[in-house]
Amino acid sequence: MRIFSLLLASVFVATAATAGTAQVPDRPDADHHAMAGDRLGEIVFPNSGDAAAQAPFLRGVKLLHNFEYDDAVESFQAAQRADPSFALAYWGEAMAHNYTLWAEQHTDKARAILMRLGPTAEARAAKAKTAREKMYLAALEALYGPGTKFERDIAYADRMDALAKAYPEDVEAQTFDALATLGRSHGTRNEANYLKSGAILEKLFPTHQSHPGVVHYMIHSYDDPAHAQLGLKAARLYDKIAPESPHALHMTSHIFLALGMWPEAEQANAHAEEAANAMAAMHHGSAGACGHGAIWLVYAKLQQGEDASREVAACRAEAESKLKNPEPLPVVGFGEGSTGSWADMAVRTGIETGKWPHWIELPPGKMTLIRFTEDYGRLLASGRDAAAAASSFQAMTADREILRANFAKEFPDDDQTMPWVDRAVDQAAAMVALAGGNTERGLALLRKAAEAEAALPPPFGPPALQKPSYELLGDELLALGRKKEAAEAYRKALAAAPNRRLSVLGLKAATGAKGG
Repeated sequence: MRIFSLLLASVFVATAATAGTAQVPDRPDADHHAMAGDRLGEIVFPNSGDAAAQAPFLRGVKLLHNFEYDDAVESFQAAQRADPSFALAYWGEAMAHNYTLWAEQHTDKARAILMRLGPTAEARAAKAKTAREKMYLAALEALYGPGTKFERDIAYADRMDALAKAYPEDVEAQTFDALATLGRSHGTRNEANYLKSGAILEKLFPTHQSHPGVVHYMIHSYDDPAHAQLGLKAARLYDKIAPESPHALHMTSHIFLALGMWPEAEQANAHAEEAANAMAAMHHGSAGACGHGAIWLVYAKLQQGEDASREVAACRAEAESKLKNPEPLPVVGFGEGSTGSWADMAVRTGIETGKWPHWIELPPGKMTLIRFTEDYGRLLASGRDAAAAASSFQAMTADREILRANFAKEFPDDDQTMPWVDRAVDQAAAMVALAGGNTERGLALLRKAAEAEAALPPPFGPPALQKPSYELLGDELLALGRKKEAAEAYRKALAAAPNRRLSVLGLKAATGAKGG
């Protein structure tokens, strides 16, 4: 599902080539090299800003590449204070309000930043001191101009293509163009766009292995099971070149998880959590136990048969504390907020261990996406209890109707979550049939659900359905003694989720293979 976001390693002693040496002639007298030692990677970004603005500006760009958006805003604002007429400092601050890969942006905030630079696009362009910087600003105008978010994604990507073509020696133009190319997919995975982005980055990678954008976006270009091997070289580097960034530490696990490298995925997210909590402490915040990275950490531990109860309990305590907050709760709710994170972890733990939790009571008509996850867990826990399965199916169907009526209001740019909700309801219908003794109908419905699930774009990370449909189909066929069919189902499950523990065990049972 799209609605997500998140996370030290030892400091990288560079043995590979440094960030690029080619420079665009804007201000050859200024120091355009980002300062080494801030542990965010290395970049070279020639620009027309005053010397005093260089350090915060370059740090801001590196923070952009590492998706540390709040800190990036602070850095770009510092650059503006040092040089109030520096157009790219406003460009960077506005860029920090666009979350390309999540197809989300703070449009009004970004437009307000542009208005601070100048009242019109023409006035703003006049403040860009070089032709190249005018092209950066023009791309930004397209990103926050008229049209829908998706239309603006395309307009922005077209402008970035033109900028990259006009300045082939500009590493930042090439790198941001690769990210814009990923953005053409509007938060989902379009293989053609992702491989095109990967091709741009492959040209840069041999000589820019300390560049946070090159390495980061390469991981994103390849973080699905079919291509993850291509991203392993970047995943092995990213946490070392940008250990100051919690997101960078987490990102390596996009490749490790897609390859079923569970110890590496666990370690990456544990380090990310430590860094995030350290960063929170620096800002006088409290440590968190829930969220995107916490879900991945629990999943990686479960895939190794490890006990994740401490992490799940800590997230539950956080979720229950947050629910006591007197602020109004949303109708849909955020799937990776505290309560949503706990529900996801609890369902995955129940699937892996057979130990189902006492569910958190949610207010009627609120937090429906989280309620749906809990009801899905109740369905999976029902086994062959026909009445319990029917009750869960009815609850999930009612949840779905509320989500259909309200989802677009809370997440207007998300067109991907609801298809996964539909797949879960399809599973529920099949489970009701199976629990009621209608075996062939149940299997037929489950096959149809699995085929529909496989047709959706691969999720980024753990399976979007906590119990993948092909794995569930394999379990049902294996229980019926139909081992050949079960093996086929498990193989399809493993193609989508390599080395997933229960699918591996199921395949071994279906084929009679030996091993741990």
